[in-house]
Amino acid sequence: MIKIACDNCELVFEVEPAEAGGKASCPECGDVNRVPAMAPTGHAAARPATPHAGRTPEREICVVRPAMFRAHPLRGALLVMLLVAGGVLAVWSAVVETVPSWLAWPGLAMIAGAVGWWLVWYLTVHLWIKLRISNKRTVRRQGIIHRHTSEVLHDHVRNVEIKQSFVHRMFDVGYLGISSSGQDGIEIEILDIPDPYKVKALIDEYRDM
Repeated sequence: MIKIACDNCELVFEVEPAEAGGKASCPECGDVNRVPAMAPTGHAAARPATPHAGRTPEREICVVRPAMFRAHPLRGALLVMLLVAGGVLAVWSAVVETVPSWLAWPGLAMIAGAVGWWLVWYLTVHLWIKLRISNKRTVRRQGIIHRHTSEVLHDHVRNVEIKQSFVHRMFDVGYLGISSSGQDGIEIEILDIPDPYKVKALIDEYRDM
């Protein structure tokens, strides 16, 4: 049976399949309505596939951020020393009676300076830049409020470049640059990336090589 809605009274009624493509009167108001033609058998199967049919959905593999202390061990050691020295000075002036109490203020200032230095370092380096790798592309994002994004599809990757100094090799960090076949020069650059060769191997796994 074919269900149609009356154009006049909107009553839904049924007609025989033999009336497909013809006309039928509404049993309620008598208005003559056109009966839609029935789709031929296999019509749904013959329908062309949608543009995204059969495509592998994109999924995130990992997110990599620049290393802080591994990439800059001397800076990290200085920051820790400043924090420890400020704490020792503040506690020493509070516990030992022969030590002037006003020395607590320089100690607290050293602690505040170390914490502020670490916070600025964390926001402008570690949190500011990230490398997102999916099964289809590599995306570099920079910024928190105002963002700059550059991406390269794995199938278009022409070269993955890694640079490491002696110190960086010891701590397994380094520079990573990605160039594609469609552009001249390096399209994605990121410094102080941890485990750069593992990141390169992950990108190579999805490249069309």
